[in-house]
Amino acid sequence: MIYTESPRRKQITQQVAWGHWFALANIGMAIVISSVYLFASPIADTPLSFVYMLLTWFGHISFVTFLVFVLVILPLCYQITNMRALRGIAAVVSAIGLALLAFDALIYNNTGFHISFSSAALLRSETQVQVSAFSWLQWFYLSLLFIIWLMFQLVIANAIFKRMGRLQRLRIGPYITATLVLCFVSSHAIHVWADAKLYTPVLKQDNMFPLSYPATAKTLMARYGFLDLEDRQQREELQLQGLSSRFVYPPQNVYCSVNAQSKVVVLMSNEIVSNDSFAFLPVNNFHLNTQSEPSRIFKHLQYGIPYHLITRTSSPPVMLDLLNAFSVPNALFNYADDSEDEYSQFIESLSNSDSGLYMGFLSAEQLAKVDVRALANTASVMLIAQGENQMYRMYSNFTDTKQASTNEDIAPTVMNEFECLAEVYRFSTGQALQTPSRQWLVSTMQENIFFFKAPYLTEVSKDGSYKVTDVRDQSEVLIDIDTNMLSRSIKHLENFSR
Repeated sequence: MIYTESPRRKQITQQVAWGHWFALANIGMAIVISSVYLFASPIADTPLSFVYMLLTWFGHISFVTFLVFVLVILPLCYQITNMRALRGIAAVVSAIGLALLAFDALIYNNTGFHISFSSAALLRSETQVQVSAFSWLQWFYLSLLFIIWLMFQLVIANAIFKRMGRLQRLRIGPYITATLVLCFVSSHAIHVWADAKLYTPVLKQDNMFPLSYPATAKTLMARYGFLDLEDRQQREELQLQGLSSRFVYPPQNVYCSVNAQSKVVVLMSNEIVSNDSFAFLPVNNFHLNTQSEPSRIFKHLQYGIPYHLITRTSSPPVMLDLLNAFSVPNALFNYADDSEDEYSQFIESLSNSDSGLYMGFLSAEQLAKVDVRALANTASVMLIAQGENQMYRMYSNFTDTKQASTNEDIAPTVMNEFECLAEVYRFSTGQALQTPSRQWLVSTMQENIFFFKAPYLTEVSKDGSYKVTDVRDQSEVLIDIDTNMLSRSIKHLENFSR
């Protein structure tokens, strides 16, 4: 008996074969586009981490691209009988998918996080200013660029269809598939080993690519008794202790000149203060202060970095170092450490000088004696005080008070007011409040991380527990933690300390 293949079955076989070659072409394009992630991340600094990076790059990007083919295009190969329509739909899906990959790579390069549902609000707030500035001509060029990209996909789809016979005779498909599968499996195997050994050069690449969830020793090896979780935790704590002793401040050299004619006044109190004497100044809605001791708060203002980093350096604050280098007058006063005579000298120099920096940490009584209105006529004035609801606010005549602030913003804001043009990330984790570049805050207190994205302040402890507070009424709210905001906050601090 002779069995003949039906025309429809033969057509499906051809369409599926075409789909595999089309998917392979898109894997190649996706790998090229995703190279942006490599340049946007810290360079792999060991041979093993470099090999892992390459294996993950080829393996993970190939897996995600092929998964889209399996979920979207492959079912169409069995349903659609018109080959031209199939090629058109596949080209549209591929063009959109690769455009999203390119957009995610651009977002990651600028912000350090990937597109997701939970990061949508953050992404919108970060890009709304740039997008709103787009002219109709820029939107036209973007649309034209996508159309060109779609036409390129159609050219690839048709070229593969016309050369199917020649491609199938090459018989290289199984070798390419085996290579990509080996890359995928090997990268996960290396990550399991790195997680068990706490090998940081590999582990720090976990968030490099989108939709990346590498296997871990905790979920794989511990399940079968190959890993002692208590021993791993002890080694992790020892490793963190070793890292905590290595910090160079500032982590990057700072070069800038300053305007010696400027006069900047920064006054703060950790006591409840009546704002009657400075209510005329613009005020923000929230200022984040994570320290309680006056000496710690005062150092926090001067350095503009998390306090646990301040304790690991003996270098003077960059802000004061630069002012002294250009012979700019500066006076500091802390009521917890200095005497009343020193307070009188501070107030006298503050009132009589025409230029310089005057930073004071005052009691409520001392702050009430300062003629803030007279100072505001001749100087850039910033006051940080605790109101009756025990929440800190910042009053200022020279900053954008629509923006919430933190103690770590003060040093870069002062530097900016003295017209120092050095990049803030070279010496501080804060931002200049004259022209803030982000709408969220991050700081630390001991081993806890605080991040603020209006109107919620989230405190995350070392054991993973967290508390979310609505700063409008100081009430605790039961909502899920913003994991993308947490991830970005940690990355922001890690990038600075590294």
